[in-house]
Amino acid sequence: MLVVDDTRPVAAAMVEVGDARERFAQWREGKAGKVLAVSVIGDSYSAGQDFYLNKLVQRVAGEVGFAGPGYVGFNHGAALGGTHFKYTRSSEKYFGGGWDVSSLGQASPDSRTVTGRPGAWLQIDANPTPRISTAVTQAKLLYLGNGESSELRYRWTPSEDWKPLTLAGSGVQEVPLPGTPTAADWAFKLEVVKGAPTLFGLWMSNDQNGVRVSKLAASGAASADFYHKDPHWQTQWKAAVSKIPADVYLIMLGGNDQGFGVKPEAYLQNVQGLVGMIREIQPKASINLIMRQDTTRSSAYPMSAYAQVLQPWAHEQHLGYANLQCAFGPDVKRYAAAMIGPDKIHPVPATGGKVIADYFYGWIVGGHTGNCSEIPTR
Repeated sequence: MLVVDDTRPVAAAMVEVGDARERFAQWREGKAGKVLAVSVIGDSYSAGQDFYLNKLVQRVAGEVGFAGPGYVGFNHGAALGGTHFKYTRSSEKYFGGGWDVSSLGQASPDSRTVTGRPGAWLQIDANPTPRISTAVTQAKLLYLGNGESSELRYRWTPSEDWKPLTLAGSGVQEVPLPGTPTAADWAFKLEVVKGAPTLFGLWMSNDQNGVRVSKLAASGAASADFYHKDPHWQTQWKAAVSKIPADVYLIMLGGNDQGFGVKPEAYLQNVQGLVGMIREIQPKASINLIMRQDTTRSSAYPMSAYAQVLQPWAHEQHLGYANLQCAFGPDVKRYAAAMIGPDKIHPVPATGGKVIADYFYGWIVGGHTGNCSEIPTR
């Protein structure tokens, strides 16, 4: 079992950025505080409840501690969605009453916003397990102010009275949500009373040591959905994402670029722009680029075409880089039937998803470099 050293943090200047595995090792040695905050940017592979992220976070948090859910976007919910923090826009149990969901490509942490009208509501249910507590000691709502006042109300359990909440201002805003629950099995509900507020999501933490993983991912997203050249768009995106603390960024985009026939050069330019924005708001964060494996979907470019432009630039910029093709092996026909679903795109959670989660775990926690030579042949 991994142990987080209970030592006082040293000066930030002693923390080297490094890649994800190096940053994780520094943190375990007590050189980077009590919490390691990770933000995951990606498409459906990262946004999906079961593909790999939930398994990975449970495994790591179960060993080193869980410091709270981090960002829970109203687009795709939490990294531990479906098990510990249940929320989905596709269920009337958690999302209803009249929301307008934006298109992809918004200047939002997870590429979408939701705008409500009176009566619109949403709910997040927390379910602790023996190894992971869902207790929350701090919470804030992130939203996009429109210059007008909106009134909402919220409660942490069905038995407590509603608490009023007023949203005001223009641009990216945050407001604390006092009265966090004393119990770990809470059911947070938020309802619009007056106005038409545009919301991003919640950021939540607890007072424990460990990892805190924020899911900034959107199903269907391509690299262009996370980078626009428009200065106003960039200003808003940076303002929103800067409100989500992160020591490590894991970025896995490219699967939908492949599906849309985006040229590798255009993909690289978008990733370069995204990395540039992150460096502006989190200059000491470790930025890591991950290339997805190939599938049997027909496409203009294989994933290796994107890897050929991304890997040299990542190394030149001293960014972390890993390629999931190393985990699956070079022969697509050999692994596709058992590990990729019938849509020819997404991993089968029990097989392909497990391979991805194990690979990430070995790279980040086990310390291997991500080279294919280090991955056992299948």
